[in-house]
Amino acid sequence: MVSTPKAPKAPDPTQTAAAQTATNVDTAIANAGLSHTNQYTPDGSLEYKQTGNTTMTDQNGKTYQLPTYSAYQKYSPQNQAIYDQTQQTQLGLAKLANDQTGKVSGILGTNVDLSAGNVDKYVNDHWQSGFNNQWDRDQASLDQSLADKGISMGSAAYDNALRDFSTRKQAASDQYLGDMYSNAQNSILTERNQPLNEISALMSGSQVNQPNYVNTPTTQLPTVDQAGLINENYNQKMGAYNSQMQASNAAMGGLFGLGGSLLGGWAKGGFALSDRRLKHDVIPLGTMASGLPVYEYSYVWGGGRQVGVMADEVESIFPDAVAEGPGGFKMVDYARII
Repeated sequence: MVSTPKAPKAPDPTQTAAAQTATNVDTAIANAGLSHTNQYTPDGSLEYKQTGNTTMTDQNGKTYQLPTYSAYQKYSPQNQAIYDQTQQTQLGLAKLANDQTGKVSGILGTNVDLSAGNVDKYVNDHWQSGFNNQWDRDQASLDQSLADKGISMGSAAYDNALRDFSTRKQAASDQYLGDMYSNAQNSILTERNQPLNEISALMSGSQVNQPNYVNTPTTQLPTVDQAGLINENYNQKMGAYNSQMQASNAAMGGLFGLGGSLLGGWAKGGFALSDRRLKHDVIPLGTMASGLPVYEYSYVWGGGRQVGVMADEVESIFPDAVAEGPGGFKMVDYARII
């Protein structure tokens, strides 16, 4: 029989997945390289540099080396000078603020005393003496005025005038203390907060302008459908295989048909004429399982295209299947070789 074509081997899913993964990794690396666009502005620059690699292992155990990048920002010379000066200033202010932390700790460890007694004491300590001095001067003026009028100390007129003066002084004192009470509270809070505000001011400083960068444009390369290409190649091979199988089946059908028809009667005792000298336009088709070549050809007397073997080649393998026919031409018993 004619040799059967071999079917193409189906793609290995693991190898196909590995090929697709490798293609995806290559595409990702290319996209990363295209997307890392260096930027340069009046305020500074931004540059990307490959600084190493990281290893990735897929689900099949295959490893890939992926590049890693670092971004480097740099100020313009003017901004760098501002930045250096600002850093020095902030460092000095920070040291000065640190020196004041002991003072702050003491302040924060003491509760603010806004009790009536403490507020009154604050008024007395800070403003009461000025109030009293003013009224002492007013009393001296009153004494002088009474003396000029001939009103002597200890007289009824003097006592009445002094009583009126004391009443006015007490009323003024009450009004004064009421007015100064709120001021005293604010002053106590201000004295407590002042060191905290000073340290807060020391901790703040000038800020350098940050470079402004536009968004890095992203460039995407399309990923090659490696798995699709592998499967398409397999499908093409399968198509070729199916065509070969059809040709092989046709050849087999021709051989069996030849063995049954015995070449339209050119036979003797079950043998069919198959001498090479009687054939022309010979085309090889393949081989039988025994190794015998199979051909397509036409006989010299016509009759259409035929499929069969050459008697001289059959005789070397199956001598019993060959006999001599009319005119000395050799014949083949196809039943013995199929």
